[in-house]
Amino acid sequence: MADPHSASTAEPAATHSSPIIREVKAKRPWPPDFSKMSDYDKYRLERKYKRRMRHAGGHPASWMKFTGILQILTVTALPAYMVLFMEWPMEHPFGPLRSWMWSKVDHLRGSKPTTTLSRGAASVENKNASAASGR
Repeated sequence: MADPHSASTAEPAATHSSPIIREVKAKRPWPPDFSKMSDYDKYRLERKYKRRMRHAGGHPASWMKFTGILQILTVTALPAYMVLFMEWPMEHPFGPLRSWMWSKVDHLRGSKPTTTLSRGAASVENKNASAASGR
């Protein structure tokens, strides 16, 4: 008996509109015509849909994927913010790294490089100016 999925008996994919060829016809048309369904069948279909959605939504794989992505973002974004952007109350422990990074950013923008201290002083002046104008 010949395999129905073999290349020799199947028609070429170019003659079909989609690459997926369905050889077995579906038992029921989808979406169903609700005007032709009885109330009981509508209720049964709704229960089946809700049960499947509860099962899919409560599956631990989706929560594990979400928590894994959240952990990766936390582990990468928080230290990057602390090293490159956060203003520290003491002398910045990553000062040379910050000045190197800002010089590269300024070089890419095409503007003259500024030091980390002048950036911090400018941000303090902007805060003071906005506070004075708000009074």
